[in-house]
Amino acid sequence: MKLIIRGLRTALTGLVLLPALVLAGCSSGDSGGSGNADGSGGTRTVTDALGEVTVPADPQRVVATDFFSSSMLVDVGVTPVGVMEGIIQPDSRPQRYVDALADAEQLSTYAEIDVEKVAVLEPDLIIVDAAFPEPETIDRLEGIAPLFHVDLTGDWAERALSVADAVGRLDEARAQQGDYDQRAAEISQTYRKVLDEKSLAIVSLNTTDNTWASYAPGGWPTPPWIDVDATFRTPTDGEADTGDAWVWISDEEIGALDNAGMIIVLEKEQLARYRNNPMWQRLPAVQAGNVFDDFPSPATSSFRWGMDNLDTVEGILREVK
Repeated sequence: MKLIIRGLRTALTGLVLLPALVLAGCSSGDSGGSGNADGSGGTRTVTDALGEVTVPADPQRVVATDFFSSSMLVDVGVTPVGVMEGIIQPDSRPQRYVDALADAEQLSTYAEIDVEKVAVLEPDLIIVDAAFPEPETIDRLEGIAPLFHVDLTGDWAERALSVADAVGRLDEARAQQGDYDQRAAEISQTYRKVLDEKSLAIVSLNTTDNTWASYAPGGWPTPPWIDVDATFRTPTDGEADTGDAWVWISDEEIGALDNAGMIIVLEKEQLARYRNNPMWQRLPAVQAGNVFDDFPSPATSSFRWGMDNLDTVEGILREVK
């Protein structure tokens, strides 16, 4: 899981942000993203991260080359035949996705897409990162099947809805979004006092160096906390202050987390190195017992995955002192 997420972080940090997808224009149809047929009834016009595209009306063999899209596809009843390498590793995502994708061909990494493997699968739709593949790769993929581009740097919920629209399942996705939004609102209301009074730090501990980093709102593990309207701590000078930024900080500056009322640590096996660190031990969150290290699969790429993460969020809030 750590390798996957670190690769994700590296890949996303340098991307140029794309315009946010306007969901009201995602589909030219009125129901479930049905779109306008081309006269034969075999295709639809939808909007991806780059503009209008023509896709099959009911794709049966979908390839998803990015980290996020495959889970949303599974949630709306479409199991992709090809996926990114490593996403079925334990803890890369909730176990039901690992199980559902176990038989899919693994054919892409953050560095490249195996076009030959894609071709062998004979897909009728290919989902790709809008900012990543080389033009030559895009040209080759376009010769195999229609492409649907996703914005990996934009709002996760908009991206999830767009993926569902690409396969004609927008109604199902919107229903799942409604369930997710309702659950987030309930948690936000129930734990409002804690969320207001205990500012949040979500922290990664470097597994190969004595450094740490905190996530600003918009970073990959922050969506469920944003959606319950958590109060994030203010980053100190030198820390990342936007969701797409990333800065490693020396362990010698771990005292900068003294403005956090609760701390979520993503690499719990690394906490042992702070056992005898006096600056860590003096942190208010540490002294209060408000350090939490059990947050499996914190990335969020679909509404049902998000529901799992909301369960984890609620469990943590229930324990905050």
